[in-house]
Amino acid sequence: MAAAAGASEVLGLKIEIRQVTPTACSFVVDGVHPYFVNALRRTLIAEVPKLAIDKVTFYDNTSALFDEILAHRIGLLPIPTDPSMLNMKGQVDAEGRPTLLVRYTLTKEGPCTVYSGDLEPEDKSYAIVDAKIPLVELLKDQRLILEAEAILGDGTQHAKWQVCQAVGYKYFPTATMDAKKMKPEAVKLAVERSPAGILSMDGSKLVILKPDEVNKADEAEKQLGDAFKIHYDDRKFLFTFETDGSLKAEDALLKAVDLLKERFVRFQEAAADI
Repeated sequence: MAAAAGASEVLGLKIEIRQVTPTACSFVVDGVHPYFVNALRRTLIAEVPKLAIDKVTFYDNTSALFDEILAHRIGLLPIPTDPSMLNMKGQVDAEGRPTLLVRYTLTKEGPCTVYSGDLEPEDKSYAIVDAKIPLVELLKDQRLILEAEAILGDGTQHAKWQVCQAVGYKYFPTATMDAKKMKPEAVKLAVERSPAGILSMDGSKLVILKPDEVNKADEAEKQLGDAFKIHYDDRKFLFTFETDGSLKAEDALLKAVDLLKERFVRFQEAAADI
């Protein structure tokens, strides 16, 4: 997937990439039904694997927080995950231990604030993505000594293995205008009462600056009546999501697509046996 904006088309399905950053992605899908993009949404939320701390062993904790509270906070920390290892989820060795197991240690004594970056991994490549997440404040002579283990999982098991957040889509909005019916004073009011940057005036004419967000200009419908109408395309969607940084947005999307493809293949094979 290219990091810059682009578009592709396969059998009537069109995908236009609007933005891809390490932790966010937005794109337009055209030529599909709502259930298709909803399946992608659910897969991104619940089924893309990642590393998360699943076991914490406390050797000393004289902080103000109980072991259970600290373990919960530590479990939610984003851990960088190699996309090539995602298929190792659920795999164990001869002794029943997860094939991919990442260990951390932490030893701190107050007065200080304990941050996520204080967790020291055996392999430096697994250092917590954001080193400045506060875990607990230690007062003078308070101590925190622990070991932690991270394994692969997905959001169907627990939210700590959920890679993507703010996953959503909307019907693509469009607007039809009849300039002959528009009165200049009504156009001015429509622009003033709509969110900034969506509509503008070119002389006495109404101009749409942000077509993707024209649905937010519903005040214009009130001011202009039949001369300005907002419509929604039920076969075209604007899809957006973010990640916690454990996986790049591009890798999370590609993994979700692979999971959907595998599911459809299994369904096809099962249907063939009927």
